[in-house]
Amino acid sequence: MSTRAEDRITLAITAWLIAGVFVDGYAHVNIIDTETEDFFTLWHAIFYAAFVSLTGWIGWIAYRRRSEAPLIEWFPTGYREAPLGIAIFAVGGVGDGIWHTAFGVEVGIDALLSPMHLVLFSGALILIWSPVRASTARNDPTPALALGAAAVATALMVFFIEYIFFLSETWIASVPFTPENDNDGWEYVSVFLAGAVVQVGVLLGPLLLVASRWRLPLGSAAIIWGLAAFAERTAFGDGWSGVLSAVVGGLVFDLTNRFAPLPARQLSIAAFVGPAAAFATYFAIAAGDLGVEWPIEIWGGAIVMAGFTGLGLVAIQTSGRQERLVPAD
Repeated sequence: MSTRAEDRITLAITAWLIAGVFVDGYAHVNIIDTETEDFFTLWHAIFYAAFVSLTGWIGWIAYRRRSEAPLIEWFPTGYREAPLGIAIFAVGGVGDGIWHTAFGVEVGIDALLSPMHLVLFSGALILIWSPVRASTARNDPTPALALGAAAVATALMVFFIEYIFFLSETWIASVPFTPENDNDGWEYVSVFLAGAVVQVGVLLGPLLLVASRWRLPLGSAAIIWGLAAFAERTAFGDGWSGVLSAVVGGLVFDLTNRFAPLPARQLSIAAFVGPAAAFATYFAIAAGDLGVEWPIEIWGGAIVMAGFTGLGLVAIQTSGRQERLVPAD
């Protein structure tokens, strides 16, 4: 079994890795010249150096536990999935180099949908979640390491859905919507509502996985959601509405999850009101910015739908399960 000190180092390196991803994202949007850029860049070097360091560190964790047992058993509980994550990330890295050579450097939404980038994303998530698996196996009394990993995972997922992270895009609500006519407003509303479901899943999913094992301390959602939205805003230059909406929604989630009546249902209530508050904040900011041109049935429905998405995630996660929560300090 790994130690908390080892997991802290793993968490630090994965945070470095994902910070490098955001730096690379910033460069793709603001710096890269597609006529001269290739695979070998400073931006790639930052997160690939983190990957090499992470591979070496996980290898050392296993080597310290070497025995006559099969090699996979050298890896402690929580890290036995790591070789798969390393292999997937390595394949994605090699494939990314070939992809850039063959097809050039992406600078927009194509960078987030590049097949090799999605392979890298999958491998990284497996590695990022190692401290959560290890903390669960150790029966840690507090979720500190697990929440750290959840914050890193949430940021990475927000990065890859940037093109539908509409909490940071107030302009979309200002596109006129006319129910009687087939206009552009229909398309924007449809994409916004689909994006709302994805955004709630990305922000709430990792947090709920931690909440299924531990009692979340106050501030967990506000910090995790706020950091992810801030990183997205910094990398892609979007507005502050995403950060404010994420923080407000997170605070509502945290307070409800701690103080709402019906203690056995606090997480379910929080999963409804937290996302709903985030989208209500978004529409309030949009109204003061460019205005909201959608009828109340649309923007009000979007708020309620965000809440029901969160409630549905809790229902799916807890269905048929009865687990003892470890209280947070």
